[in-house]
Amino acid sequence: MKSSKSGGRKSSVRGKIGGAGAAVAEANPVILDFVQSRIAAFNGTNGGGVGVRKDRHGYSLFREDCGEPVARLRPQTDGRFAVLYWSVFSERWRSVGDFGDVILGLDDALEYIAKDPMNCFFR
Repeated sequence: MKSSKSGGRKSSVRGKIGGAGAAVAEANPVILDFVQSRIAAFNGTNGGGVGVRKDRHGYSLFREDCGEPVARLRPQTDGRFAVLYWSVFSERWRSVGDFGDVILGLDDALEYIAKDPMNCFFR
């Protein structure tokens, strides 16, 4: 038989505040991703319609209405980003430029994707 004090349940409370007796649950740390928030802000100021998802290779931008990939921003060691597009034919991310990656700062990369001079992001 279990003790009537504990009620047979474990408490999720980890600590108390300064001895005042108020219990506080331990929270997970919040990790802020400023790049993702800057991409979302750019999207909002330009009419929306594009979502952003972070994965281990960078930031994938996709159409919110159908989920189709638009672009990927792959971080470089110098703080800039390689801009890639989704190839429908090979079904993988490809470089935009004929002679290698197009590497730009974040704001310039977002402007480049929005203007779509090569007509490869929004088809």
